[in-house]
Amino acid sequence: MKHLRTLMAVTVAMTFLLSLSVALRPVEVRSTADIQCHEAVLTAASGTVTSSSCDGELAARVSGLLDSSVREVGDVVDIGWARRVDVVVPASDSELVSLVGPAFADMAGIAIRDGSGQRVVINRVRAATLTDLELRVLLRHEITHVATRDLTSDSAPLWLVEGFADWVAFHGLGLSLRQAAPLLKSDVSALPSDFGGSGRDLAYQQAYSIMVYLESRLGERGVVDFFLRTASLSAVDPGVVDVAGWREFLRTSIG
Repeated sequence: MKHLRTLMAVTVAMTFLLSLSVALRPVEVRSTADIQCHEAVLTAASGTVTSSSCDGELAARVSGLLDSSVREVGDVVDIGWARRVDVVVPASDSELVSLVGPAFADMAGIAIRDGSGQRVVINRVRAATLTDLELRVLLRHEITHVATRDLTSDSAPLWLVEGFADWVAFHGLGLSLRQAAPLLKSDVSALPSDFGGSGRDLAYQQAYSIMVYLESRLGERGVVDFFLRTASLSAVDPGVVDVAGWREFLRTSIG
């Protein structure tokens, strides 16, 4: 899961601030333009996966996980949304950049909203190395952004937006807090804010742990209600989370 956590940290940031996620490093994506490829569309009950035929293996894996991922997100985030997600696997670096911009090309997955509506863009180079479990978590995270975007304020803090998406993504997988968030320490004093700097990976894991802490107090539905109520505000008071209680929860859970 350490490999997954690294990818997840690069995968998602500022989704609602920019209608995209934040990338942190450029990546060289090999083009398939010199091979005889054509656009291929796989159809699932819950959406489509559009890719190059040269990326058929990855597209088939994504398509095979799409229905269950949408259903799993819908079971947790029980709100009124389309429960349909269209996924795009760009065939080249130029196509990837045209969809997400040059600053975002390093991520494994990105939830975007453009003239074609909401979509999840999958970086074929990054995603091809993921296990099925890791790919499932990636899809569930991005699908959560799609499901909740219209109910979330652009000013919602990243600890809330990304922590909730991670909480949904890992929900029901049977992983302990330590397994899902191996960098966590209990000596927290404030809500995480360094989602773009050197402390990025830890910030994501702290954000996720806040949601796990809230689940221990509020229950599963309580976390969803907390997210929807808080993320819809034009401004969120940092005091909505009891940092002392969160710290004590971490001490009890991970030592």
